[in-house]
Amino acid sequence: MDLPAEPASVGQARRFVRGVLADWKLESLVDTVTLLTSELATNAVLHARTGFAVVVSLSGREVRVDVLDGSAVTPRSRQPSLTAATGRGVNMVAALADRWGPTPHTHLQGFAKGVYFTVPIAS
Repeated sequence: MDLPAEPASVGQARRFVRGVLADWKLESLVDTVTLLTSELATNAVLHARTGFAVVVSLSGREVRVDVLDGSAVTPRSRQPSLTAATGRGVNMVAALADRWGPTPHTHLQGFAKGVYFTVPIAS
């Protein structure tokens, strides 16, 4: 799903992922996957300030989400102050995802960069 760099796009990204997971009968993953998608989509809107795409795929026993945007700046983990309003998203992705990192260049679909995460499907 391609989305513009607008705050409302974050909610659209969550609804898109929720719908895909429902179609795949993976409702048990909805909370985690939508939260992590929301964090990466928010980063695209706040920091990349470009349109972005959300790609959801199912492979083996995991769901993968890539958020692709037009900024070449790689996200990094920060240690925000207790009162900071931002800066926790990448840490949250690292804590809750099975794996995460930069999207390989072969999967960027014309975007400058991407960040992916995977969440395992419980047996």
